[in-house]
Order: sequence, then structure tokens, then C-alpha cells
Amino acid sequence: MATPFISVLEPPTDLTSYNRSLPSSQQHKPGQPSSSSSIPKTFLDAMEVREQVYVQEQKVPLEYEHDSDDTRSVHWVIYASINQTIEPEIRDPSTQEIIRPRRSESRAMPIGTIRLVPFPHPPHPRKGGIYVDGRLTNAGDPVSKVGEPGSSFPTNTIPSASPTTTAPENIPKDSEIVQPLTPSEETRLSSSPIFIPFGVDPPTTYHDGVEPYVKLGRLAVLKEFRGRGIASQLIRAAIDWMVKHRSAFNPSAAILGFETLGMTDSRTRTRALSTSEDGNPTVTKKAVGAGDVPKWRGLFCVHAQEDAVQLWEKHGFKVDEAMGRWLEEGIPHVGMFYRAPGLDGRSNV
Repeated sequence: MATPFISVLEPPTDLTSYNRSLPSSQQHKPGQPSSSSSIPKTFLDAMEVREQVYVQEQKVPLEYEHDSDDTRSVHWVIYASINQTIEPEIRDPSTQEIIRPRRSESRAMPIGTIRLVPFPHPPHPRKGGIYVDGRLTNAGDPVSKVGEPGSSFPTNTIPSASPTTTAPENIPKDSEIVQPLTPSEETRLSSSPIFIPFGVDPPTTYHDGVEPYVKLGRLAVLKEFRGRGIASQLIRAAIDWMVKHRSAFNPSAAILGFETLGMTDSRTRTRALSTSEDGNPTVTKKAVGAGDVPKWRGLFCVHAQEDAVQLWEKHGFKVDEAMGRWLEEGIPHVGMFYRAPGLDGRSNV
């Protein structure tokens, strides 16, 4: 295998013609006649890898793999130059002399991918939540140890995608149930990714609930190419790109308006701060000035599969214990954060 190389696809990407129920190999490709727009090859290559890893290996339903965040995300695909035989050599049966030499060609084969989703985001996942296609399905149920013996759903069991919104009778106290979404959180979750309103989340270990962050995800490497540092190359490429383009996703209050940015007409908003000395989160009202327009200051988040935690830790990410554990398509996940140094004068998370 020759030295891998990386291609990047910057947003926005027109994916209106992408059919979630079909694999990437059956989607419209550039250069083919069609009444709909063509899908960039880089994205199709990313989906080819994601389908092999998430759909075939981890049994995630195909229709859940492509989501609405893909349109607004930055995508990286890493390729390996693979030499393939086109025609085998032919030898004379009696003399073993070569009549026709072997013909081969090199092909750029996609072997890994990652994406970066800009802010704003839907609410942080609920501790103990069971998510199917991005929807919380067990609101109001008792919190159990996700993916462990005694949990309400074992690992890799995917329940119905219909969300549970009403808590059953005789439930434990609030701290022991999966909290239903508030109306404002429902709005953020159900909004088009292009128009997700900014909102306030409960503060966690490494996130104050307000600061904008970008989210890395859909990290996938083909099985036969693992253990060669491919995933690390992709993570570094994504982090380096974001640091270089640090203002790429900063919004304009003049264009989007204060309400969309989470500000009221009186130019105040609720700020969720870090935990106080007694361990309880504190929430205050603070006047909003020009400097409070959401601005990225180096914070990265990842919803990591538990099996991949050590990989992310190698790149400075830390598990956010306050976020707990939850299931996405039947797979246990945890939240992790990393702050790129030198962007706001603060140390890492």
C-alpha cells in the first residue's frame, strides 16, 4: 500500500438527491445524466466506508447512517493506492513463456473517514437515554446502566424509533429517570440542521452549557487497514483544519438575529456556568454584548463509542463523566471534550 492521502469536502454539500434507503453504490454519481443534482464523489466514498463499518460490521440500519448533519459537515476521506490486476498473465502451456504479461492498475481506494459538524447542535444526549435515528425513545424510563447487565436494553438492541414522551406512573425521583426533552429542546432536536436555534444545555463536567463547540464523529476505518494510524491521521486532519478555519462557522447577529442566536430582545440570556463549590450547577442572567455573539473558542466534542475512548484520549479528549452513558443504535456511547490550546487563553478541558 502506497502512502495514504486525504481529501476534504467542505460544506455546504447538496445531498437533496441522496436516498437513505439505498447504499452509496446505488446513488447518483457525478457525470451521470440526471434531473437531480449529482452527489460529490468524496461524500460517496465516505459513505462507502461508513456503510462497511457501521452498517455491515455494527449492524446499524442503512437508513440511519446518512443524516441531515451530513449536508452542513466537513468530511475527510483517506485513500490508499491499491494495485489491482486487470488481466492475468498468460503463459504458453508447453514452454511456460509469457504470451501476455499481467496488466494492473492503481486505484485510489477509500479506507477511512471522519466528519466535523459545526455548531449549533441539538441538546446533549440524556444520561441513560436510548437513541434511535437521533430520537430519544425512553424518556421517563428509569435510568439503568446502559449496555451493562440489568440495563433496559442490551447492547446492539435497537428499539422502535417512536419517542417516549410520557413518564409512567410510580416512577423513581427525577434524578433516577431519563429526563424528557423540554419544549425548547424538542424544537432544537426537530429543527433542520441549517436552522437549529442556539440554546442552553445543563452544564456538564467540561461544557458550561453555552459555549459553542464543534463535534467530530462518523470516524470509521476499514477493518483490514486498522492498526496503521489511519484513524489518528483523520482526527489530526480535522482538528488542524478547524483551528486553521477557526471563524468559519461563527454566526452573524445582524443576519440571523438575536433570537436565533439564543438572545432575547432585551439582550439578556441565561448563562449556564460551571459547578459551584458545593457541586451544584449555577445558572445566572447576564447582559449580552457584542462579544457574546456565539464564537468558537477551540472546544471539540465527540460522542464516542466506548470501545474507541482510548483512541480519542490519545488526542487529548477527556470523558465527560457528568454526561453519563447512553445508547445510539444499540451501541454504548460517552461524551468527550478537547480544547485546542492557544485560542482563548485557557488550558485544555
